[in-house]
Amino acid sequence: MNMKRFVANCLSLPILAIAFAAHAQSVPFDLEAGYRWLDLKGSSEMYRTQINERGGLLIRSFTMSTGGFEGHTSLADRFRIDASDLGSGPAQSFRMEASRAGAYRLRFGYRSADAFSALPAFANPLLSQGIIPGQHTFDRTRRMYDFDLELLTDRPIVPFIGYTSNENSGPGSTTYHIGQDEFRLLQNLHERDREIRAGASFHFASVYGQLTEGWRNFRGNESLTLAPGSGSGNNLPPVLGTPVTADSITRNDSTHVKTPFTNFSITGDVLKRLRLIGNYSRFSAESNGSESESAAGSFASFAISRFYTGLSESATSGAKNRNWRGGGRAEVTLAPNVDFLAGFQKEHRELDGVALIDTVFLQSITFAGFDRRDIETILHATSAVDRDETYWNAAITGRSIGPLALRAEFRETKQDITVSPDLAEIVVPGSQGGEFNRTIDTVDVSGTYAYSGLLFGAAIRRDSADAPIFRTDYLDRSRFRLRAGYTTPKKHVRAGLTAERTTQHNDLPDTGYDARLRQYTGDVEVAPIDALHFRASLSQFRADSNVSFRLPQNFTIGESIHTENGKAREGGVSYLRGPFSIDASLSRYENSGTLPFNINRHHVRATWDFKGHIGLAAEWDRDKYSEPAPSFADYDATRYGVYLRWRP
Repeated sequence: MNMKRFVANCLSLPILAIAFAAHAQSVPFDLEAGYRWLDLKGSSEMYRTQINERGGLLIRSFTMSTGGFEGHTSLADRFRIDASDLGSGPAQSFRMEASRAGAYRLRFGYRSADAFSALPAFANPLLSQGIIPGQHTFDRTRRMYDFDLELLTDRPIVPFIGYTSNENSGPGSTTYHIGQDEFRLLQNLHERDREIRAGASFHFASVYGQLTEGWRNFRGNESLTLAPGSGSGNNLPPVLGTPVTADSITRNDSTHVKTPFTNFSITGDVLKRLRLIGNYSRFSAESNGSESESAAGSFASFAISRFYTGLSESATSGAKNRNWRGGGRAEVTLAPNVDFLAGFQKEHRELDGVALIDTVFLQSITFAGFDRRDIETILHATSAVDRDETYWNAAITGRSIGPLALRAEFRETKQDITVSPDLAEIVVPGSQGGEFNRTIDTVDVSGTYAYSGLLFGAAIRRDSADAPIFRTDYLDRSRFRLRAGYTTPKKHVRAGLTAERTTQHNDLPDTGYDARLRQYTGDVEVAPIDALHFRASLSQFRADSNVSFRLPQNFTIGESIHTENGKAREGGVSYLRGPFSIDASLSRYENSGTLPFNINRHHVRATWDFKGHIGLAAEWDRDKYSEPAPSFADYDATRYGVYLRWRP
């Protein structure tokens, strides 16, 4: 369906609804639509990256719901439409549901989301020259359609079919390293994912569940070309006295993935105090990819110790990903409000692939200026990873034991992994393959105490592992969470405090991974009268991490350090009395970590239902973003909106 036509049809829904309501007053609807203006000063790239709310016509919300059509049709006895942010909104949604008791239930949904990124300082070696935005940008639109139909909804077995479409496309830019320099390329991406599914849900006495069989088809294509004016690259110094330049670079990647899948779940209330739950899922993905690349210019390669005038490369690849997971859980009621839970889960994954890369270096000469020839290199690599993960847990919970609620759980996860890399992929001394085993023990305890408006809660979780397999694996991970709150009997005052700390460690010499996250939040709400509410909150967030990594140019060990230290303050007031309401808030976010910035946000919304079902809504928003000088990312954006309200 043409997107402009689809949006036009959605925009016409309120008009059709009003006409229909004039004919049949039994069909109520709720509409808020109008116009929004945008006044933007500063970096439009950063504004669109963070907010991206534009000016223009906007249907803020639309809902139409009915339980009958006064006998005008027998096709449906329940019908509902919901829509939001249609028009100039960056995230639009539309949902329709129709049903007839005992016959069918139909659901249709549409969502779109605009994703934009053009950060001035990210991946931008020319920022000091005032050239913005960065060289890594994208402007994507994602559109998703969902269709589900259930038949014979009052029968023990209810068959269903479904279809999902997910498309992501748009332009962008990126950088590519070739010939001992880095060049900016223009990018065009198109991805399409289609899924069709069918199955049935069932319910026989105390046993119920669902079986789904589906097929997914993914196709993706990415094309890259040298951006105009980028032939000199990012690195100005020549290589051995010879400048590295590019006259043209083109690259095209295509991927096709086919994935059949199966999902099954069943639950049975076997005895009065015993419930058994089982689940099984499986998918088997096969992918094929092709890649072609060509470049012309003046390049250098230390790997072959030569200069060359261009290259031609082709690659084909294939991979298989087979995954199944199955398990069960038992829930036993030991006493009123006291339950015991035990479960077992096993997951198996096989991932293997092969790639053939053929590269031809054109008109190459040695660094001394001799032996002009074409050189061909061929790389054939095959890799595989087999992963088995077994998990079991046991927990006991106590709900509403007087003012107390407690939960304690123990989990054990065992991982058995076999890695078989190709020799061509080993870039550091020593073997990267083999068989690895890892066990993770988890203790998770939590409890709350609630009495006469007071609330205290605490949660502790600790994960301990015997050995890491991949660099992202931890040896120890701990999380502590505390919260407290108080509410007066008539809810005129409410206050709360929350503190959380998470740490992860892997202190092996070749990894040196250490991460800490701390977050503290306090909020209070005061309502001197029912119509008037004041609110305020203060929170602080801090994250620190460091990990060792290997520099690819000389294989030495370096250290990556990242720090975030953020504070947020927010306050607001709301007033609702009769047909009039107003809500205002202001907030400030500060970060003094690795990427320092400040954000100030103001919001005011007022509504007035002045005649029957008709009213007005007005909105004012201001967002101000700043970074330490010199900054090309600052912006000051103000939005005004006026909307007509029609409510039953």
